[in-house]
Amino acid sequence: MGLTPNYLDPGTELAGYRVESMIARGGMGVVYRAFDVQLNRPVALKLLAPELAANAKFRQRFVRESRLAASVDHPNILPIYGAGESSGLLYIAMRYVRGTDLKAEIEDRGALPLAEVMRILTDTASALDAAHAAGLVHRDIKPGNILLSDDRTYGHRHVYLTDFGLTKRATSATGVTTAGHFLGTLDYVAPEQIRGDDVDSRADVYALACVAYALLAGHPPFDYDDDSAQLWAHMTEEPPYLCAERPELPSVIGLVIQAGMAKNRDDRPASCGALIGMMDTLPSPTAWPSPDPHSVRAGAIQDREYDASARHPGAAPPRHRLPAQSLHPVGGARPRRAWLLGSLVAVLVLTFAAVLVLTQLPPADDRVPFSAEGVPYTLEVPKSWTPRSRMGGDSTVSVLSPADVTALFADEPDAPAVVARVAGQDPASVVGVTIYHQAAVVSGQSPATRVGVAEALLPGQDPRLADRGRTKIGEVEAQVMEGTLPLSSSVTLQVRVCILETDPRQLLVFFAPTSLFEKSSPVFDKVADSLRRTR
Repeated sequence: MGLTPNYLDPGTELAGYRVESMIARGGMGVVYRAFDVQLNRPVALKLLAPELAANAKFRQRFVRESRLAASVDHPNILPIYGAGESSGLLYIAMRYVRGTDLKAEIEDRGALPLAEVMRILTDTASALDAAHAAGLVHRDIKPGNILLSDDRTYGHRHVYLTDFGLTKRATSATGVTTAGHFLGTLDYVAPEQIRGDDVDSRADVYALACVAYALLAGHPPFDYDDDSAQLWAHMTEEPPYLCAERPELPSVIGLVIQAGMAKNRDDRPASCGALIGMMDTLPSPTAWPSPDPHSVRAGAIQDREYDASARHPGAAPPRHRLPAQSLHPVGGARPRRAWLLGSLVAVLVLTFAAVLVLTQLPPADDRVPFSAEGVPYTLEVPKSWTPRSRMGGDSTVSVLSPADVTALFADEPDAPAVVARVAGQDPASVVGVTIYHQAAVVSGQSPATRVGVAEALLPGQDPRLADRGRTKIGEVEAQVMEGTLPLSSSVTLQVRVCILETDPRQLLVFFAPTSLFEKSSPVFDKVADSLRRTR
């Protein structure tokens, strides 16, 4: 047997493992089904690529960190039985799992149903957070490294995250090899990993967000044939908005995925559990939609068509997007466990609230007229939306909602925390519309600049908006934006902002907790359609 073979024949023994057949081959190495001669059990035996094994420092780190990875005991991390060097080859022996991986699932099925994706992502995030707590960063999260066992003991296929032998310690340097290549897959690699910066757990958050997009869209978020274009997209292009391709999905899913794919890692959720927890502020899985075959590009990745002129960095196509929201509280990131706990609490509270939403939201036809001094139009709003006004800065704000959240939009310092508590106890009471009476500051500005100005006017920890273009709100022309307004680490409002071309210009801000925004949208639409000028 040679020292750097491309293939091991069946029957070849290496470090006490007898090769039976090849399972898969990839850029990082070859995986064989093998048999543990000493312990009498099947294993998956991975041999690393020769160029990796040739690096002395990598060999030392690989053995050391494979052993550390083997010490992380988690039901969704594929157990590592052994790792080391034999005959000049680096190997890692893992539990043999009969089943498939998510790469094959996407190629075979295209976009997957949301309920199935959420279960897979929840298990994967749990595995990653356990690894991060042990000081490990995976660096190569991708569908091919997430296995689905054929074993359905618990009614579904078990999820295993694999390839932890190629992780790096959070305290080590970059993810770049001495040959100038980074350890990671182009479709899912974080910008800082491409730059060769220090890599921490937030690179895995980015990759997991990319995987979430791929599972729900049937293809990666950035999907170019040319490697340089792919890298350029991760570095410079804003994350695409998933719900433009899967409009039947709750828009919070697209927003959270974009947050996870923020270019600046400080703007991403602090953990994988936090990322998936924010996606999971939804009704029960039975209500989650399956892919619409008419709106999703299904099937094998290689069968899709692209604009050939857009496959290089200088010609990246425009993407429908919303900006990645900042999910960190003012004053810096909270500890990872606090984030995870907050997300889990939010899931429990908001899921319960979603069950009650149909009885809590106002009937569409139970509306009353609204008018106010300084407002050059009238609206018809749900009867439960009590109008309240207050001075906020240089402008009066009128807030119409069941609960009194006027202090929030008047930008009082303690209001976000107070409203977050109200939203946690009674989400439907924090649904309504706010009118900023004076918005002259947006006069004469470009659409992009107006987005920044509107973000500055809104309260909360770090509001993020994206331009949705121009439309008519009732009888008035308007520029529309959508985005998020975080109130705390676990409560976020979703907003639709309309800059009305009235005299004076005014901001109309529809708001609701992320779990209720989709169900509230028809109410918002009726209120908007009712707008009639009074002068």
